[in-house]
Amino acid sequence: MAAASENLELLKIALKTASLAEENILKFYQSDMGVEWKKDNTPVTIADKGTEELARQFWAKETPGFGVVGEEFGIESPDAEYQWVIDPIDGTKSFIHGVPLFGTLIALYKRNVPLVSIIRLPALKSGVWAVKAGGTFLGTSLDDARPVKCSSVDSIKNSLVLSGTINTMEEQGFGEGFTRLRKSARLHRGWGDCYGYYLVAAGRAEVMVDPVVSLWDIAPFPLLMQEAGGKFSTLSGVTELFDKDGKPLSPIYEGYTAMATNGKVHEEALQLMK
Repeated sequence: MAAASENLELLKIALKTASLAEENILKFYQSDMGVEWKKDNTPVTIADKGTEELARQFWAKETPGFGVVGEEFGIESPDAEYQWVIDPIDGTKSFIHGVPLFGTLIALYKRNVPLVSIIRLPALKSGVWAVKAGGTFLGTSLDDARPVKCSSVDSIKNSLVLSGTINTMEEQGFGEGFTRLRKSARLHRGWGDCYGYYLVAAGRAEVMVDPVVSLWDIAPFPLLMQEAGGKFSTLSGVTELFDKDGKPLSPIYEGYTAMATNGKVHEEALQLMK
């Protein structure tokens, strides 16, 4: 692993954060916890809120002066040079139904440059993580990590395409394009949320696509895919999430679209979605 020593130290902090998140989340998984429904008809639980609080407290101690963008508690220190981005439970609908395909998403940016990215899947005791110029790895720590690469499939007709609900595709105006994409593929499955991106980064699927996402839903993916030999962009082909000053390029709440691929089928997938 050839990453700069500073980035490796930041990676260790991120991995520790993911372990703290996993420990807290599993206290509530498959339990009778209460579920609140937000105005946008998405669920939130004590596990979501408590996990983000834990992460923010840990970062305040370990990386004072860094900013934070989180799903549950918003933006803290937006002008800081370094910004943590967290989705404490990506896939809360899976989580509340006892389905193990949910995870914690953590990314660290310096202005518009991603330094560290993590998808942690607590119920599966797995994850993928990347560090700038150091590669993408499958595992939950430095000790159990093994390098992974995106697949070498070079056509949609031989690809596994992943997504969330088709209803949202249609509601967001991508119904026809997504019909073309999934019918062109060898296989389509609805293994969505962070689990879909995990599969692409690990070389187990070729395409994951989202018609509407918030910043915290996708912040880890540009670096994860790049270091694994794949590609990430919005559905209009934009590859960055922040401008050079570190400001989000779109509204942080549901202002983005997303596609992650093995890189070899990216342009074909984008064209089909159009």
